[in-house]
Amino acid sequence: MERCGFISMEPRPMKRQRQKKRFIRVVFVGTVGFVLALLAYRFTVNAPVFQGEDDYSLYVRDTGSTVEEVFQPLMDQALVPHPRWFKVLLTLKGNPKARRGHYILHGEVGMLQAIRMLQYGFEDPIWLRMGGYLTPAQIAERWSELFGYPLDSATKALEQDLGFEHLVPNSYWVYWSYDPPALVERLQHEYRVFWTEERLWQAAQLNLSPEEVVVLASIVQAETKQPDELGRVAGLYLTRLKMGKRLEADPTAVYAYKQRYPHSGIIRRVTGKITSIDHPYNTYRRSGLPPGALATVEPDVLDAVLDAAPSGEVYMCADPKRPGYHVFARSYAEHLRNSARYHESLNRRGIRR
Repeated sequence: MERCGFISMEPRPMKRQRQKKRFIRVVFVGTVGFVLALLAYRFTVNAPVFQGEDDYSLYVRDTGSTVEEVFQPLMDQALVPHPRWFKVLLTLKGNPKARRGHYILHGEVGMLQAIRMLQYGFEDPIWLRMGGYLTPAQIAERWSELFGYPLDSATKALEQDLGFEHLVPNSYWVYWSYDPPALVERLQHEYRVFWTEERLWQAAQLNLSPEEVVVLASIVQAETKQPDELGRVAGLYLTRLKMGKRLEADPTAVYAYKQRYPHSGIIRRVTGKITSIDHPYNTYRRSGLPPGALATVEPDVLDAVLDAAPSGEVYMCADPKRPGYHVFARSYAEHLRNSARYHESLNRRGIRR
């Protein structure tokens, strides 16, 4: 006996049509979901966290603050485009603590990126600019203001940990979160970079250590501001050192006097009262180099000292005919004549001190 089976009589075109509709629905739902996901990403995770006209430097000082607490002043000023979404994202991330540092915000920084920056300390560096002619007190005060160090900590880092003579004036990228030891290590690196094998060899040929080169260069720098005279002045002082003569450098006497009498005002004429002061930095009274640099020294002045070639000149005084320059002499008699002409010019102008 034959068995009769059920045979589908549905036309093939109708079956294919249903499959096509199902596929279209799946594609449509997937596309809508993808678009919604992109919109959610655009307006939450990747939405800009800042909408100011210019870049904004955000400094995080208190490491106990959360990211939300750090951003709250910006949200109060309506500088965060989507504050509600930002708070939702912060909640999902557990509202982490913000690390100390300097962070630059602009329209290309997304919300999630900003949270991660502050959470993990991905900070932006700052320029540390240090020029020549700065005293240790001025440098320490500048560090204290810039990094928020206590003044005594900045002074200790400069004078004891780094050493004032190890400070090479320049502009450096540093991180604002540096503590004093980290800043010292950064600047020590720059000192080692500057003192190449060639410069160390040049210093050795002058019978000077790198620190002594800095001390001598600080005197040369204070003595003349004329680039074409730096080497000549340096050569004169090197000659006096080699001969065992006191340097008798006016800048050291003025420095010593200002150290002893900080409110003495501007000194326009170096008198016997100034050169006779008993002080470790006064090279009219003490032999050899002073115990430290008078100020930070520009690198080109250091190189001028290293390149100096002593010519036998032993004396100099300011040139009354060319302000800013000096007249040089090999003999004391010649120097006395030059000095007399200079002091006559001061007297004519009424400069007594």
